[in-house]
Amino acid sequence: MKKFHTVVIGGGCLGAASAISLARHLKNTGGKPESVCLIEKNVLGSALSIRHSGIVRSANADIVAAKLGQISTDMWLNLKAIWGVEIELEKFGALWIAKKDKNSTNEKWDQLAKDLKTIPINFKKITQDAANKICPDFVNLYDDEVFYHEPDAIQLDPAYVRKGLYEGITQSNVTLFEKEEVLRFKKNSNGNITEIITTNHVIKADYVINAAGPWSANLFSKAGISIPVSVEPVYVVNWLSSLSSKKAVMPIIADYVNRAYFRSWRDGEIHMHQPRKRGVHETSTNFADNPISVIGADFINDPTNQMQNYSQIKLYEEIAHKRFKNLNNTVFSSGYRSYFDITPDLKFILGPDSKIKNLIHCLGSGQAFKFAPVFGEMMSQYILKRGLLSKYGDSFSIKRFDAKYMKSFWSKVNGNEYSLYQENSSL
Repeated sequence: MKKFHTVVIGGGCLGAASAISLARHLKNTGGKPESVCLIEKNVLGSALSIRHSGIVRSANADIVAAKLGQISTDMWLNLKAIWGVEIELEKFGALWIAKKDKNSTNEKWDQLAKDLKTIPINFKKITQDAANKICPDFVNLYDDEVFYHEPDAIQLDPAYVRKGLYEGITQSNVTLFEKEEVLRFKKNSNGNITEIITTNHVIKADYVINAAGPWSANLFSKAGISIPVSVEPVYVVNWLSSLSSKKAVMPIIADYVNRAYFRSWRDGEIHMHQPRKRGVHETSTNFADNPISVIGADFINDPTNQMQNYSQIKLYEEIAHKRFKNLNNTVFSSGYRSYFDITPDLKFILGPDSKIKNLIHCLGSGQAFKFAPVFGEMMSQYILKRGLLSKYGDSFSIKRFDAKYMKSFWSKVNGNEYSLYQENSSL
């Protein structure tokens, strides 16, 4: 039997960040960094983290999330001082594109710019001429669109980040168990988790951090708790462009007219994916699907489930043609299907569980990569000494998903408004 101060379950970017931060803080306070154990059922960073777009931005409709995004961006830029590793990144900024409304602006986005200014986050409305100047000449911008600029947004390559996570784990002396699956838990009379039984070990722990993302629902049902997390498919396509245009600096393009994100990618490629769906009905329908089916959380070891189909590629090609002049002779380079982990309100689950007091959640709701450094520090504060970051995290406690909330949420699937009868009548 092995004994650890804290066991982190889930070796994606959030689990690794939590383990690295906690181990470094333990060492600085005279503790043993090796008493932090990270358990991953496959290999480090092998699931959603390596399939991420690598976009790190602060702009967010939730002001607390926006502030955390700003802090996280700064931490990515100064990772050497925080984790002891340095990861290559690009600071090309982001151009946000929305449709003009009847007043020849976009009032919702104008309000967002005002709200973000109070933080302050550098996110402001710019003219079409100004937008053209920060884009390569092969980007199409239109008169019926409105533009917002976030110059501090950054881009990372997930492959480099994965390498950095290994380096951070090693340098911080975290105990890493890869290819090790959690089978069940033991709890004491107070309801706290005391033992974690895995495929190879029986592990005692004072604290447990849940960073298992979409696997959480199935995993922690073994501990008698319900975690409202599921998955939403996201498609990714990389278009091969001319290497001669690689010299052009392209900002992240958050295209909310065509519902697509674009960024420059490896070897002259243009990387493209769509944002999460925002409708409550669409979200609840994803929850209605079995979260551990082939289209759900256990997709990693099924290559056929990651492949793009022809119709999806053609749809993306049509969208890309609207935004880029140089894709007339499009060359499809690569593509795959990945997933966002989602919660009922599409926001994070952070902080102590409402029933198991020594269990702390660290779920990113599809945005884990972006917030990894700040969430890692937050987990350390929940366990060692509360601070400003843990206070921010309290806004996203799992307590909000009580029985009343979930009953209302599930009614979006089962209610008359979305019944089969109603669907059939519209055909």
